[in-house]
Amino acid sequence: MQIVRLLFGCLVGLGLVASARADDATPTRIGRLSAVVGGVQYRSPTGGWSNALVNEPIAAGVGVRSARDATAEFDIAGARVALAGASDLRIVRLDGQFVEIAVLQGRVGVHLDRGVANTVEIDLPKGGVWLDAPGDYDIAAGDAQTAPRIAAFTGKALVGGGLTDGNIAAAAPDAFDAAWRREASVGDVSAPVSPTLAGVALLAANGDWGSDDTAGQVWYPKGMPDNWAPFRYGQWRYLPPWGWSWIDAATWGFAPSHYGAWERINERWAWVPGSRSDDPVYSPARVAFLGTPGIGMSRPGNDGAAVAWLPLAPSDDSDTHFRNRRSASVVPRAVFAGGQPVAASLLDLPEWRLDNAPVIPGGLGIAPIGDGGSGFVAEAAAAPVMDPRVVEVPLSKPAPPPVVLARIATKKVVALVAPPPRRWHVATVIMVHPPHPTHNRPHLAAARGGA
Repeated sequence: MQIVRLLFGCLVGLGLVASARADDATPTRIGRLSAVVGGVQYRSPTGGWSNALVNEPIAAGVGVRSARDATAEFDIAGARVALAGASDLRIVRLDGQFVEIAVLQGRVGVHLDRGVANTVEIDLPKGGVWLDAPGDYDIAAGDAQTAPRIAAFTGKALVGGGLTDGNIAAAAPDAFDAAWRREASVGDVSAPVSPTLAGVALLAANGDWGSDDTAGQVWYPKGMPDNWAPFRYGQWRYLPPWGWSWIDAATWGFAPSHYGAWERINERWAWVPGSRSDDPVYSPARVAFLGTPGIGMSRPGNDGAAVAWLPLAPSDDSDTHFRNRRSASVVPRAVFAGGQPVAASLLDLPEWRLDNAPVIPGGLGIAPIGDGGSGFVAEAAAAPVMDPRVVEVPLSKPAPPPVVLARIATKKVVALVAPPPRRWHVATVIMVHPPHPTHNRPHLAAARGGA
């Protein structure tokens, strides 16, 4: 029976992937955590809470929350969302048609460019906000003592599902707004890659585009250390359902780590994005692992096994032909499985070992040690709210009565049969303790894109 899913919160049923390659369940639209200031925590769709890192993926099912004196920011195609202190949100839906974010507590700033999605919805515990035009919005979830508040610096929004024009406030910028509001990202809009790739705006300032007779359009990073190679400066994290995921230390490292391939051209590393696609497929890391599943690479002596991986080249299409074998990075297995920084722990294996090592097909088969580098934080100790429940209602039942919406730009009240996309929200948030007041530090902009 066809149903309407009343989703206020996010429960995502994605299958576990223990590989550094994408599978069919991986979403095509994905963003990146772009700034972290203070105590910020991150939760992958089916994982636990952990201390957040810049360049962690943002997709449906992801949660982000900030401590009282912390701030964070993430980017998705055409949008930027900033969390004030003591805020907690979930990504409910993220695709080319719909962006839905549930703000369980606290306050967010949202900047929208054109072409984000057909519908951009912000769910609050007492209603919903639909952002109807590009602009800058300041949205506070409210609590037991404070009503939700929606302000638009520019743009147009609708409110409903329990919210009225009484929840609309005049924009009154403060330190938090000053930190996240800025001009839209100035990127390489002519670059031969999909504009939906998260972090692509950073490439122009950190490298050069060129053309190769064989590879086509390529991008060369600049200012790299002498021993730099793709997937060497950063760390691994085990993020369900994607599995082992590469978190690059470079500000620009998100897109070249999760899309396309890497090639040595005229003694320089070049990122080859491949043919332009409006729905590029995300991969946890574009690498191949060497050795034996569940073990990795053996080493002489009593130092235990190592884990080795190499950046995939465009022509790597078999188990024997991998062009970048001798550019593999190798670290002790404890460093890899513990999510420690890679560059400080590199091992030197003979080239013949790298040349002859088998490529591990499918899953790597190595479990994380402890928190797998995620800095796991027990949810019961830190979570300010419990996730709302999911309710399913058959379409055959009578529709609820019309909802009154308020238009921020004009304060004109209009009636619609249902807020887009004709879904009805049931707010069932259970507060564990009252949220702290927001205290925001003004240097979020300085941290934007930092490591």
